[in-house]
Amino acid sequence: HTARRFKEEAEKTGHDVYILQVESAYIEYEDGGYKIYNSDDKEGFEINSTNTVAFVRGSVRLKKSWLDLLSRLEKIGVCMVNSRDTVEISSDKYRSYLKLQDAGLTQPKTVLIPNGEKWKEAVEFPIIMKTLEGSRGIGVLFIESERQIESLVQLLFNQNENIDLLIQEYIKTDGDIRVIVLGDNVLAAMKRSVIEGDFRSNISQGATAKEYSLTDLEIEHSLLAAKSIGGSFTAVDFIPSENPKKDPPYILEVNHSAGTTGIEKTTGKNIVKTVIDYYSNQKNRH
Repeated sequence: HTARRFKEEAEKTGHDVYILQVESAYIEYEDGGYKIYNSDDKEGFEINSTNTVAFVRGSVRLKKSWLDLLSRLEKIGVCMVNSRDTVEISSDKYRSYLKLQDAGLTQPKTVLIPNGEKWKEAVEFPIIMKTLEGSRGIGVLFIESERQIESLVQLLFNQNENIDLLIQEYIKTDGDIRVIVLGDNVLAAMKRSVIEGDFRSNISQGATAKEYSLTDLEIEHSLLAAKSIGGSFTAVDFIPSENPKKDPPYILEVNHSAGTTGIEKTTGKNIVKTVIDYYSNQKNRH
């Protein structure tokens, strides 16, 4: 949906757009310039360092060869939204946790589970358990007892001994906040209500949302969270504190491939057009 929205809005203002299928894409140097191709396309799309912007979506994180395509684009000098480094940091929940920690941001207590044995000393129930990579609320579990986590950890490590898990402090809330950050500004924010009978608040899982008015402190911490992973266009998720004007929010994660579906519908703002206009300005391209 987001890719289609970008194509729709970009073409309205005269930009050429190419939606790349990363699993079959390749780049060639010919006649003094670079072209990028989908496997079923013989024409290709001309790219260069002065007039090309690449908006990177979430699935690119799934294979090293797809990430290598980002490195190739960076080598050519294409403006990346976002860079390979940002994609890899945001896709690794524990690495993100460390980056946010370095920035002095408040987060739920988080511990990495390196194997099926070394976890008991880190647990205070209830907790959230997550796979290290995942999106849209997939790979996130609510754990209420030692018996429950013991069974799950054993099962998951039996299925895949190389699986990466982390456990996180559970903070009871009726919803979380999604903030869209572009450069040095917040574009929009919405509160996503916890799904009935669940603990998640992802729109993709059926949560409802309404526009949210951020405090100055929440704006400051949202911008800092985005910058901590090197993001230029990101989505920051947090749980508000009980006193949001004085106490910082609990930052949950920073998403490198901000979706626009739910927040455009919720706020009535044309976020995609704003983003395209921003990167149309040469001084905003890196």
